[in-house]
Amino acid sequence: MRSTGRRGIGILVSLAIVLAVEATPATALTLQRTWSARMGSSGANGTVTLRAYTSGVGSIRYSLKDLRANATYSVQIRNGTCSRLGSLAARLTAVRTTTSGTVTSAAYLASGPMYWIWSAARRSSFVVRIVSGTSIRCGNFTFAHATRVAVSSLGIDLPVIRGPAAYPPCRVAMYLAAVAQPRELGITFTYAHARVGMFLPLLTRWRIDRGASLIGRTVRVWTSDSYVSSYRIIRVRVTSNGMAGVTSLTSERLWLQTSTGPNSTYPKLIVEAYRYSTVKTTYTASHPTPHPVSC
Repeated sequence: MRSTGRRGIGILVSLAIVLAVEATPATALTLQRTWSARMGSSGANGTVTLRAYTSGVGSIRYSLKDLRANATYSVQIRNGTCSRLGSLAARLTAVRTTTSGTVTSAAYLASGPMYWIWSAARRSSFVVRIVSGTSIRCGNFTFAHATRVAVSSLGIDLPVIRGPAAYPPCRVAMYLAAVAQPRELGITFTYAHARVGMFLPLLTRWRIDRGASLIGRTVRVWTSDSYVSSYRIIRVRVTSNGMAGVTSLTSERLWLQTSTGPNSTYPKLIVEAYRYSTVKTTYTASHPTPHPVSC
């Protein structure tokens, strides 16, 4: 009886923690990022949703179907893709299906597992994989990220791709995967070369009047979930360390970065802006086809 009682208390405590993560007011628990994975072929087995909060903890929600009935599935977060699995990032608490082969549940994720999940998320791809004997389902995680940036008054309009580890290509802008995306708390860091058809107009304005004519201009950033956010430029500066402060989570800001000279020894130009509106847009508008080239 005592053992059963302690087990019951443990279940209640765990449930309370999960409910706290799911229902705590935003003032106490602030969402940082959401990843979603469609499980099985074309999402036939439902979805798994990961949420990360600025406090370092997270949560995971399962909405699964058409699995083995009354089966226990181990849960793994792995680097790579479902077609090309990488190393194990984190092993999470197993889930149990119902008599109809479904799972509808949520669980709290402590800062320890979230550290490794973030490590995987900052790579090019990561997945969730559930296994029960020969029954295996996998889903590639995706998240809303920048896909297009425009400063119409300067003739800037570029597709945005994930920034590579190598030298940045031309004809596109890039986002820094290690930091925030539009509508997330933190710095959305978007960069491109100071070349014709790219971010050269920002550098030109700096050379003319130290960026005074940029203040108040509108920057628009489209995201992969078909929203467009409008930002107003509030500050222009040059710095020898373009990454200084970029991991700060104290405010939501957009930084546009470009070079002031032909190599890395020159300072970087940083244009800072704040978001003042976000609206739904079309898939076509938010998904331009990028054509990056070596430069």
